[in-house]
Amino acid sequence: MAKKIAFINGKGGCGKTTSIFHVSGVLARMGEKVLVIDFDKQRNTTDTLLMNAEKPEKTVFEFMLGKATAQEATAEALFQSRGNANPKYYGVDCMAASVNLEDESALKKIDKDRFEKEIGAFITEKGYDWVLVDMPPSNKELNNICFSCIVDFVIVPFSSDIYSVSGYGDIMNTVDEARDINPSLNILGVYLSRYMKNCAVDKYIKEQLEDFDTFIPVQIPLAADVREAVMFGRPISFYKAASESRSAYEQLTNEIIERVEAN
Repeated sequence: MAKKIAFINGKGGCGKTTSIFHVSGVLARMGEKVLVIDFDKQRNTTDTLLMNAEKPEKTVFEFMLGKATAQEATAEALFQSRGNANPKYYGVDCMAASVNLEDESALKKIDKDRFEKEIGAFITEKGYDWVLVDMPPSNKELNNICFSCIVDFVIVPFSSDIYSVSGYGDIMNTVDEARDINPSLNILGVYLSRYMKNCAVDKYIKEQLEDFDTFIPVQIPLAADVREAVMFGRPISFYKAASESRSAYEQLTNEIIERVEAN
C-alpha cells in the first residue's frame, strides 16, 4: 500500500515546497513511484514539478468537486539533466493545484466519501508507492479533506526562526484536531528545513526543538544549490553528488522511511 504523508506548517516560507520537491526526487531515485498532490492555492509545487512539462487543464479542485477525473488533473514531472538535454520522466507525478482551493464554501460541498474512494482507486491503479501532499498554511476544510480522505502521516518542516518555535503548539493542536477525523494519523516529526549551521539563532532554535520527542535530527542547509535546483526543476538527488544539501535530503528521506515503517 502507498505511504501517504502531508507536509504541514501554519506559516509560509518554511520549506514545504522545496522539501516535497527534493524528497520526491530522492524516493524516485530509489525506484519508488511518487504522487505529489498540491493543495496550496499558491501552486508553487505545481509550478516547480511541472516546470518542464505541460500542466494539466484540470486541477485537484475540479477533481474533488467531481468535475474531472484524477488522471485529468495529474501530469508527469520532467527534468533536464543539463541545459540542452531533453526533459525526461523520473517517476514523480503531480496533481495540480488551483487558486480556487481558497474557496472554503465550495470545499464544504465536496462528497468526501466519493473523493476518498476515487483518490484511493487512482493511487492503487497507478501503483504509487508514496503520496506526498503539500498543505497550505491555513485552510480548515482542506485539512479535513486531507486528513480524513488521503494521508496517514504528517511531517512538519520548520524554518529557523523564533516564530516557528512559538508556533509549535499551534501545529500540534492542528495534528490533534486531525486525529478527531483520523484517529490513526501519526506525526513523523519536525525538522529544520532552512538551517544555517554557523548562525547562533539557528543553533539556539535547534537546541529548543531537540527537547521535543518529535524532533528529526536532520537539518536541511539554507544553501544556494537547493534554491538553484528548484529554480531549474532538477531534483538535487539526480546531480550534485558531493552536495551537503543532497546528503541532507537523502538522510531526511531515510528517516521518513524508517519512521513510516515503524508505524
